[in-house]
Amino acid sequence: MSDPVAISAALHSCNTVLISVHRSPDGDALGSQIALMLALEKIGKTVTAHNLDPVPEIYRYLPHSARVRSGITVAGHFDAMIVLDSDPPRTGLFIADYPAETLINIDHHVTNPRIWPLTWLEPSASATGEMIYKLIALLGIPIDRDMALCLYTSIFTDTGSYRYSNTTPESMRISANLLEAGADSWLVTENVYESYSFNRLKLLGIVLADMKRSPDNRIAWVVITEELYRRTGTTSEDTDNFVNFVRSVKGVEVAILFRQTAATQYKVSLRSKGRVDLSSLAQSFGGGGHKNAAGSTIDGVAEDVKNRVIREVEKVVQAQIGSGALHGRSS
Repeated sequence: MSDPVAISAALHSCNTVLISVHRSPDGDALGSQIALMLALEKIGKTVTAHNLDPVPEIYRYLPHSARVRSGITVAGHFDAMIVLDSDPPRTGLFIADYPAETLINIDHHVTNPRIWPLTWLEPSASATGEMIYKLIALLGIPIDRDMALCLYTSIFTDTGSYRYSNTTPESMRISANLLEAGADSWLVTENVYESYSFNRLKLLGIVLADMKRSPDNRIAWVVITEELYRRTGTTSEDTDNFVNFVRSVKGVEVAILFRQTAATQYKVSLRSKGRVDLSSLAQSFGGGGHKNAAGSTIDGVAEDVKNRVIREVEKVVQAQIGSGALHGRSS
């Protein structure tokens, strides 16, 4: 287990740095990545930002987002590689051989297995962006307007615009500092919540119209297939935040989104309102995350994956918050 002071020292001794984040990058991952890239460049480092998947349209308002490369191939060798908001294998870029001498992992997910010696894990942080804010301060770099906007996006999105239980006094203080440094709160709100495409909303309507729930109403779920993308002219990018609509149903303790990623593969997103801890469950499926937000990717056909996950969620709900006549599943 490392700490930000050791990581700061390691970065000061490097000249070339690669920064990567997890597959299907979200606002926290991208905001943290771009902010750290800009900060390190201010102290003379040569920085490459590269992810498996491209920047989703919803986050292309972030300054310098066009500089974030994507694809399976990463060219070159670096003094240091930094993986943010994820454990290293979840970048999807490398299996074992990493193109750097110094390997650094910075994350706030409690399920991170800490496979690199220079791992800074802070589960109490509302977002990885909160940790990057502290790291930039340790590096002695003033936060400019562009960095502030990126880090504000990180915290804003990972706290659900400060609605989720991971919102803390510290995250609010840091956000206030970022606003004072020039972050535009309306620009973030407009792009994240007020700029949905027509097709995205059509897809959301179809998905929610087919929402199901368990007999006791404590578990609800939706399924998104590749066929739905074809019908609505959408992509997986358009499903961001859909699972939170399911969680918002009164009486629901756990919401599940099954999103098809291949003929026999589904990305499973799990959300809790706070009384059910989902992190261990996601780990049992080969995934990870937080108490209230976790996920994994599972191979199998739709019905098998759905029934398997719902069955395990039922067990966790019953074990953690008591009986609720969990008998079978709604069709």
